[in-house]
Amino acid sequence: MEVPVSTARSAKTNTRAPMKRAADVVEKVYAQVREMAVEYRFRPGQRINEVELAQRFGVSRTPVRQSLSRLVHEEFVTFVPNRGFYAREIAPEDLRDICEFRALLECGAYRLSMQRASPGQIDALTAVRAKTTASENRDCLCEADEQFHVELAKMSGNPHAVTALLDVNAKLRFFRRIDLENPTRREATHDAHVAVLDCLRRRDPAGLEILRHHIVMSPDHAIEVTKEGLARIFFDSRH
Repeated sequence: MEVPVSTARSAKTNTRAPMKRAADVVEKVYAQVREMAVEYRFRPGQRINEVELAQRFGVSRTPVRQSLSRLVHEEFVTFVPNRGFYAREIAPEDLRDICEFRALLECGAYRLSMQRASPGQIDALTAVRAKTTASENRDCLCEADEQFHVELAKMSGNPHAVTALLDVNAKLRFFRRIDLENPTRREATHDAHVAVLDCLRRRDPAGLEILRHHIVMSPDHAIEVTKEGLARIFFDSRH
């Protein structure tokens, strides 16, 4: 017996709708759990309670487990067989390693940007840079700082570099925000952005060392920021 075309199409539509809703639920849960991981709402080394998260978001455990599995690949969460998912640990060495990778990534993007950036793009980046001095709010400053570096990477014309930098930014965001609370660090960030922009306008490779110095962390600085971050995670009730 031949199934009418209209009936077949209706069946496909009816099948796709629940699948889309399920996918939307997973994406929503993933975004929420990822934000919790980025902001260290899970304490370092803490076992993540899937049942509790499922109840919190009003979903089954399946989208929670799918979200956590994605976060394992993104290195925000670890998985121990037969035990479950755990929040990422953090140490000064980890922070330095991430900053070192970020410097390698951004300096490579800067080299390409020297060749490819248009005057209009550089003018637009100047407007972004102004945001880093337009507010004293730490969240706005952090967002503006991230945006400056992402826009600089976009000028390289390499989308993979931008994707990698966005991932690095998420891993550093919690500590970057703490760092920018320090007036001396805010001033240093402003000065570095101005100098990098000036070098980029002149297609000057001297901007590479300025950028690298701006990004990397000394051992003492990494220890200081990590200690402050851990104190807030474990002892600050506002966190």
